[in-house]
Parts: sequence; structure tokens; C-alpha cells
Amino acid sequence: MIIHMAKDATPEQENALLKRVEARGFEYQIIHGSTGIDVIGVLGDLSGVEESYFAECDGVDKVIRISKPYKMVSREFAHDSKTLVKGTKVVKVGETVIGGRELTIMAGPCSLESSEQVMSIAEYVAGMGVPIMRGGAYKPRTSPYSFQGMGLRGLELLAQVREHYGLKIVTEATGLHRHMCEDGNLERNNVLENVISYADIIQVGARNMKSYGFLQELGILTKQSKTPILLKRGDSSTLKDFLLAAEYIVANGNPNVMLCLRGIRTFEDDRFQRFTPDIGAIAVLKQESNLPVIFDPSHSTGYRSRVRAASLAAVAAGADGLLIETHNNPAEAMCDGEQCVTHDELARIKAQAEKIRSLVYDE
Repeated sequence: MIIHMAKDATPEQENALLKRVEARGFEYQIIHGSTGIDVIGVLGDLSGVEESYFAECDGVDKVIRISKPYKMVSREFAHDSKTLVKGTKVVKVGETVIGGRELTIMAGPCSLESSEQVMSIAEYVAGMGVPIMRGGAYKPRTSPYSFQGMGLRGLELLAQVREHYGLKIVTEATGLHRHMCEDGNLERNNVLENVISYADIIQVGARNMKSYGFLQELGILTKQSKTPILLKRGDSSTLKDFLLAAEYIVANGNPNVMLCLRGIRTFEDDRFQRFTPDIGAIAVLKQESNLPVIFDPSHSTGYRSRVRAASLAAVAAGADGLLIETHNNPAEAMCDGEQCVTHDELARIKAQAEKIRSLVYDE
């Protein structure tokens, strides 16, 4: 339930209400509205509680029941004009506003491979005005024999990118407590803590979308910093599963979550596309949720020749941003080179996608 306090409600009245919430064993979250009116989200199974149980308290203006299993990420929970644009929560990363009028593009390699590769890509990404660079330092691979990423050294390279080029960084936290280095030794440091220390945006990959203990821990560890989380949809997960995964993070203290669609498994032959681009889900999520929606055309299609078309379609459907893989030499990439676009193609996608965003957003 969502409880809107009256404009003239006193602190004593609000405290009395909160004691009533706690008396029934429920948790709550207080949102201080831009108009000075507090809104209280009551969390838990309220199926046996009538709205009148809270509405009769002094200082309460109205009570709204949210019947959906996901509460805090629902559209109904969107109410603070300071953090919302057209009902979508905006997430700020430095000077970049994600979820507002401007389309946000995040671009970079699937995997960080060397200092030369990272800096070369960072130079042209920054040069074309892309504000956020993606790059995997830790790579959860299907095969244990595939390249697993540079680990902590990769995060250090991303820190150099931020310092030299002013780019913000998005990189994945795998949920592992240790990382196997190329020399066969394990890193001593906790992988999640490493990523939290270095990243401007923490990516949760599709494999970890249903790792609920990991999502809970991530929400708790970033509760104070409010570091934005880019949550990817699992390739066989329903949209309800996806929204509930986001709820885990938000309910544990970090409201700055972005939903990222990266394709789902269907009966398609992967000779044509790696996954099926879930572009239709964009419209559903924009209607159901208050979180920004990002689309990953690289993993959705699996082939660079399809990336531009999927990108433009996603923006037309309402995506707030694109997560695109690019490489300075795709043929030599150590991970997913076949889906990495070149410098020129990235610039073309950016120019066309921004035009479409301006058209659909102003409707």
C-alpha cells in the first residue's frame, strides 16, 4: 500500500502511523516529496489488511492499494516530481540524466583485453559524445575454458578511462567472491566489493537476475552510495520475474535501478540471431514500471549487421537508452566480436537513434 500524508500532517501523527505499520509486522519506506508531503510505502503481504486500517489515522490523506507483487518499482509508486519525468524515475550519473528527454548511449567492448584496446576504444567513444563506456572486467562465460576477463586489472584500466576521458563506467559484478586470473591464481579481493569501488554503474548480468541473495546483498551494499544498477533480464525470465528482481534491489535500499532488455530465448536458429530481441517488452515495462528502460541490441541480435536496426526499433518503442558493444578490431576480439560494431557504425547508430528519440519523446 501507498499512504499519502496530508499536507498539514504533524511529525507526531506520522510517527503514530509508522508505529501502526510496525505493529502489524510490516516494513515501510518513507519518500519525502518535492511538495513537502511525505509518502509512505508499506511493504509485505497486505492482502488481509483493509485500507481503512491506515486511512483512519490522523494526518493521512489517502491510501492506495497496489495489487501487483512488485510494489516499489510499479508505475503506481511513481509520485515524486523531483525524480520523475513523464512517470519514469530519472537516474543521474554525473551530468548524464537517464530516463529524461535525451537518449543515453553506453558503448564499449564486451570484454576488456589490454590497455591499448581499452584506451583506443575509450578515445573514439568519448570523441563522438557518448557519455558512458561499458566494458567487462569480470566475464561469466558459458564455458569454463573461455576468457574470464582481466579482473581487478580491468577495473583499474576503467578508472584510467574515467580520469583521462571523463567517461562514466558501467561494468558487471558477477556475484563471485573470487576471480580466476589468467595465471591460474585467485584474486584475494571480493569481486562485488571491487566493482562497487570502481564502477559508476553496476551491471547485473542475465545469469544473475535470479540470484536473489546476490540482488539483496547488492541493494544493501549500495544503500548509502545509491550507485545506479543496470539489471539485465534473464533470457528465459518473464517480465514479472524481471520486475520482482528489480524489487529485490529497490526494497533493500537502492532505488536507482535501470531495466535492461538483452533478448530472450525462443525457437529461433542462432544462425540468424543469437536471441530474439524483446522490443515489445519496452512498451510493457514503460507502462508497468517507474524505472528507466535500456535496450541491448548487441546481445539481442548477436550480429553486428542487425544491431543498428534493432537499436532504432527499440528507441522508437520508447527505450531510454542503448547498451552497445563496439570494438576497435572486432575480428580480433576475445569475446563476442561478431556482435561488436565499428567506430563508424556506432556513430551512425547514435545520430539516427537520437533523431528518433526526439520524435517519439515529444509526441
